[in-house]
Amino acid sequence: MNNSREVWASPEWRQQAVQWIDLVLESFGVTRLGPAEQQRIRFWSTQLTVPTDHGTLWFKENNLGQFAEASIMSLLGELAPDHVAAPLAIEPSRGWLLTADHGATLDTLDVDDASLWARITGDFADLQQAVAPHGERLSRAGLVLMNPEVAANFVENQLLLHTGLPAEHPLHLSPEEADDVVRRLPAISDAVEVLRGVAMPLSLDHNDLHARNCFLPGGSTDPLRFFDFADSYWAHPFSALLVPITQMRAQWNTTADDPRIQAVVDAYLERWTSYAPLPELRAAVEPALRLAAVHRYGSWLRLLVYADDESMRAYAPAALAHLRTLSDPVLEN
Repeated sequence: MNNSREVWASPEWRQQAVQWIDLVLESFGVTRLGPAEQQRIRFWSTQLTVPTDHGTLWFKENNLGQFAEASIMSLLGELAPDHVAAPLAIEPSRGWLLTADHGATLDTLDVDDASLWARITGDFADLQQAVAPHGERLSRAGLVLMNPEVAANFVENQLLLHTGLPAEHPLHLSPEEADDVVRRLPAISDAVEVLRGVAMPLSLDHNDLHARNCFLPGGSTDPLRFFDFADSYWAHPFSALLVPITQMRAQWNTTADDPRIQAVVDAYLERWTSYAPLPELRAAVEPALRLAAVHRYGSWLRLLVYADDESMRAYAPAALAHLRTLSDPVLEN
């Protein structure tokens, strides 16, 4: 297995990253005022903060399973500049990106009501609609397509990987466990059948949409700027609601039928009523959330391919948990 964390902690890697940063700064006529500080190292990415005479900049390198984020964010910044914290520079062959510090993120607000989540999901719906016509360009930039029609086949194919691993491997599934996942796949197919009846374009599923991944707007009417698209898919847009709903339930220690959650979902769906009436859109939410579990599983899997042993043991259960709960309802009881 790989160990990106060791690489990122090495002086050799730091020297390469800082040399690239300095070349970028020179091209912009910006002066670095001090050493780049490594804020964190996770097996999925590492970040450096860079003090300059134009403010703090952020450098990021991703796990190889998500190195396309740099190119994806660059294109999103071109397609929807008001909605994305676009990078100042990227090195796509290394998965490197350098961005400005846009200030505080939305989670710094001391707000514990549905309006905050409605703002996040509503503004993200605007971003989804802005980029919906550009799926081919985003695919060429490296955004992974998860067409609902192939989601069940994707999972079934991965089961060969899991059952073929040694029994002691953290991603191993026994034949009985794999059979349980197979029994859940008709629920995915049923969800796709429902979604066929609602004419919606595929678009961007952030796949990790929450208040820490969007910046506070400069003004009260300015849209939120989103970032951290490493987990993203090109998929059914409503799948983006899974993480917000999950976090709202945890934040408020409540159930999915909480009126506040329903209000946030409706606020999001109101942005899509040009495609279908609200009742039809509501009927598409639960099926899209079933598919979102596939997206969450897939994003973990593409990271774990490049995980070191310790990270594999720590995070493989998260990937398998999404497989084992594929058919579990999110909003419906």
